Order: sequence, then structure tokens, then C-alpha cells
Amino acid sequence: MRAKFLSFLGLLCLPAAAAATEHEVALFGSILETCFGAAPDIDAQTACIGQMSTTCMDTQEGGHTTLGMSSCLMAETQVWDKHLNAEYRTRMSELKAMDADEAEYFPEYARRAAALRDAQRAWIVFRDAECGLDYAMWGSGSMRNIAGADCQMTMTAERAIALKNLGSEMR
Repeated sequence: MRAKFLSFLGLLCLPAAAAATEHEVALFGSILETCFGAAPDIDAQTACIGQMSTTCMDTQEGGHTTLGMSSCLMAETQVWDKHLNAEYRTRMSELKAMDADEAEYFPEYARRAAALRDAQRAWIVFRDAECGLDYAMWGSGSMRNIAGADCQMTMTAERAIALKNLGSEMR
């Protein structure tokens, strides 16, 4: 009974957390957009990870509570997720075009788009399990929220960067 009640309380907090996250995205999202947009290579792109959430946490609202820090991390995750989805769509279009060019003579090798789809689906399951582990490792401590949010942000950012650079040597 207590677990159901706590789950219900958690659901009640979701709209507030989402609203707070939107606030942070609006205030600090341009930091990530500017960094990632100007980053010429993987090293520079990787250096963008955490800049937005760190700046957010340096504020009165973002850095003094577990909820504030988690909200900053979730906001950065939201921006990285937007980039991840854009890069996925771009790579998928490119791979479908490559598959179409090769399908006539070598249909057995025209599986790039399907392979990307399968890899992405598997990555989502892995990310969720890995971040679930990070969260669980902190037991009942409030640090679990920050650890889980940081894991989601970092892994989403790394995947967005990987997708952006997928096949860059072939383009």
C-alpha cells in the first residue's frame, strides 16, 4: 500500500518537474545550442556535455537542492534528446538512400537503415537499464535522483554525438 502511495505522489510531481525543466531549457538551452552548433569535431562536441546543466546549477534555483540539480540535468537531457532525434532522422535518410542505391545489385547488403533502427532500439533499452542501475546504486538516498538524471543526460548526449558522426568518413 505504501509503495502505491509513493508511486502516486511521484506521478503528482511530474507536471511540476516538467514545467521546471521547460523553464531551464528556455533559460539555458542556448548554451548547449551554441556549443554543439559550433563544435567542429567529436572532441569539441563532447566538451559541450554538461555545460548547460552546470551553468543552470550555478544559479540560486538550480544548485541548492536535489530537485533543482535534477531539473537542470533533465533540461539538458531534453535539449540533447532533440539533437539525438534530429541526427537519427538525418542518418536514417542517408542510410535509406544508400540502401536504395545498392539494393538492385546487392540487396543482401542494403540493410544499413534497418541496422541503425535495431541499434537505436537496443541502445534505448541499454540506456534505461544502465541509468536504472545508477539510480538504484544510491538506495534510498536523495543522490539517486541526481545520479539517474546525470546518467540520462550523459548517455543521451554521447548517443547524439555518435549519431552526428556516424559514417562521417563515408560522407
